[in-house]
This record gives sequence, structure tokens and C-alpha cells, in this order.
Amino acid sequence: MSDAVLNVVIGLITSVVSGGSVWAWKRVSTARILHQKQALLGLRPGAPCVIILNSHWQMPTVTEHGDVYAIIELAMLAEESGCAFSLVAAEAPELNGDRTELSIGGLGSNRRNVEYLARHLPGVKVNQRGDFTVDGQRFLHKQGRTDHALVAKFTPPQSAQPVLMIMGQSAIANRAAVHLLKHDYKRLAKEVESLNRFCLMLRVDAADTYGYQAVEVATDLSAVAF
Repeated sequence: MSDAVLNVVIGLITSVVSGGSVWAWKRVSTARILHQKQALLGLRPGAPCVIILNSHWQMPTVTEHGDVYAIIELAMLAEESGCAFSLVAAEAPELNGDRTELSIGGLGSNRRNVEYLARHLPGVKVNQRGDFTVDGQRFLHKQGRTDHALVAKFTPPQSAQPVLMIMGQSAIANRAAVHLLKHDYKRLAKEVESLNRFCLMLRVDAADTYGYQAVEVATDLSAVAF
């Protein structure tokens, strides 16, 4: 083999090995990112997942646009995690059992979340306007100016898998919560004391001006909500 051919072969091998290393690194990096999302949301590859479909508070057969987008995002996260998901109406009388449950909606749109709040988060109170009170702190709803969303993860005693509850004061708050979970999962996973059980209050400021992306964590309520 001539030196010229040898150099070409060495160059090809080097390129393949280098390219393979980059591909392997990207694959490992992607797997790590996916694992972090799964851990936060409670999703398991190959395991079933149920997404609770809420309704408009005034029209039981209609789901608001903001909630539809949020549900689509949740479905995409489940699909990305390799979870077979099903959509279940909020009024369906059933436990999540061995399925991770992603439940979205507030007063008048998702009675499951109202029941979850009463049974599993006794430290959180909500009035008919949707205002939250937790440990003396009040989180008022000012539509389009200040919208809040309670995000809690816990496992009911009768279930084998967790429930991730998103209870927003508005559809835009629900969508904002899903957006934050999807895009800020690294920081959230590091900040919560336990990935198995947590309760966060999110705030969306000036949604009428900046939209659902203007969302941030207002406070961690894990120590007082349960």
C-alpha cells in the first residue's frame, strides 16, 4: 500500500471514529436530557400514561384553546418518552392505577384536580374565584395581569404511579406551566427537594402582553402543601 493510499485510509478511519464519537456523545447527551424530563414528570419508557382532558368552565363539551395546546405538549412529551398515552375525560370515575397521570385544569374544568387538592394537598385552599391560599400566602387571580398555576406531583395511596397535577387559574396559566416543565426541567429537577413529591406555585405576569412564556416559579410550597 502506498503512502498516499495509507494516508487516505487513515484519514477515513479517523473521520469515521471521530464522527462516531460525536454521534455517541450526542446520543448519550440526548438520553440524559430525556431521563431528566422523565424523572420530573414521572414518565417511564414503555409504561402507560393517561392525560386528563379538561373542559371549558362554562361549556362542558368544549376545551379552551390554551388547554388544547397544553394537552398537545403533554402528549408530545409522553410520546418522546416512549409512553403509550390515552386521553380520559376529567369526569371519568377511575384511578390512575399503574399509569402515570398528567391532569390539567382548575375549578369548573377539572373536578379530579379539585378532589386531588382536597385529599392530597390539605395545605392548599382555593376559593370560587380561583385564588389560592397556602400557609398564609395568597395568590390572587388577575386575568391577563397575574395568573398562577399550582403544579404538584404525588402518588395516591391506591396507585402505583404518580399524578402530575397542573391547576391553573386560567387556560394560559395551564399552558405556561407545561411550557416551563418542558423547557426548564433541569433547573426544576435540581431545585425541588424530591422528584417523587413536590408542589410549586408558578406565576405568569402580564400574559395579555407577553403571553404564556412569561412564566416563572413564584415559590416552592412542598413543605406546607402536603
